[in-house]
Amino acid sequence: MVSASTAVIDLVFDLCEQCQNTHLRIIVAHGADDVDRLLEHRAISLVIVDRSSIGDIAYLNQIAASISPMPTVVLLSEGTAEEMVVALRNGADDVFSLGELNQHPQLFISSIERQLSRVRMIEEARFLRESLERSLDELKADQHAAQQLQQKLLPPPVRELNQIIFEYVLQPSLLLSGDFVDSIAINEYQTIFYLADVSGHGASSALVTVLLKNMTYRLVRNYNRGSSFDIQSPMATLHRVNRELLLTGLGKHLTMFIGLIDARDSTLTYAVGGHHPMPILAQGGEVAFLEGRGMPIGLFEQPVFDERRIALQPEYSITLFSDGILEVAEGGTLEEKENTLLRACMSKNLSPQSISDSIIPAGRMNPDDVAIMTVSRVKP
Repeated sequence: MVSASTAVIDLVFDLCEQCQNTHLRIIVAHGADDVDRLLEHRAISLVIVDRSSIGDIAYLNQIAASISPMPTVVLLSEGTAEEMVVALRNGADDVFSLGELNQHPQLFISSIERQLSRVRMIEEARFLRESLERSLDELKADQHAAQQLQQKLLPPPVRELNQIIFEYVLQPSLLLSGDFVDSIAINEYQTIFYLADVSGHGASSALVTVLLKNMTYRLVRNYNRGSSFDIQSPMATLHRVNRELLLTGLGKHLTMFIGLIDARDSTLTYAVGGHHPMPILAQGGEVAFLEGRGMPIGLFEQPVFDERRIALQPEYSITLFSDGILEVAEGGTLEEKENTLLRACMSKNLSPQSISDSIIPAGRMNPDDVAIMTVSRVKP
């Protein structure tokens, strides 16, 4: 309370003691110096200002602004309409004349109870906001840590395995991506690669990509131990991933294209798990989508996957996309968008980045994760 009058202070103390369900601690400031010190060192919930105890009306505005959004109540000696308007315009939430306090004390008591109720709501909202901000900060830290982990699980952006060049770009719509790519040399002549697109976004989808990495590398370890040869069959690999994803009970599913290149007979064996668009094969001067179909992974106990084998020429390029590319590819229909992808894959100096630059405008925010992977072999 701000007042230099003992009579006013005593009256306000008596009235505040009559407020219901409140535990008040009233601190008195007799002048500007006391006010400034209290505002600097204490958390104030409500200020009651005796107008006659402050000079310039602008000081009332300063006090009200310093404790906002907490309320300010002003007491006037006369209580004329003009003085009340001036007080309200300078930050007062309620105004009373000293005469009203004596003649109608209940009005002042009710006002203080309302203002204190407002204070409680403001403090609760502030607590909730601060709790939410702390939770968001923790969530951001967790997301960044998960992002670093996911980045470490991805292969190098460009690498060569068994004389095959693997390149990719991955542009997540959020910090974490539901798209994932990998390439693995099973032995000196067989190389497996895949592009997976997990449903949804964020941490839960990113978790599935971690599980996928673990599953495929476990199949490679089993092959090296001689306990399982599923990794040499794209279709068998999809069945293993489907079974293990269902066992997690995460309620997530994914689409996946997986290919196996065998250098002994220069063939590509591939299987499709609900993936679209299909990869584009460029060889012998022709560019076309691979054929095939299959069910998504993680939805059915007994899914049907399509496995095919084609011959590869000495020089070829296979380009894989996640379905996020269809969100940004030019064209009003699916056929037009697919033609856009075909045109992008006709370049001689093909790379995931060049394809991305030709399809996605610079600076555009992608509504979905976008992954592009190229698998290529050229004559030395």
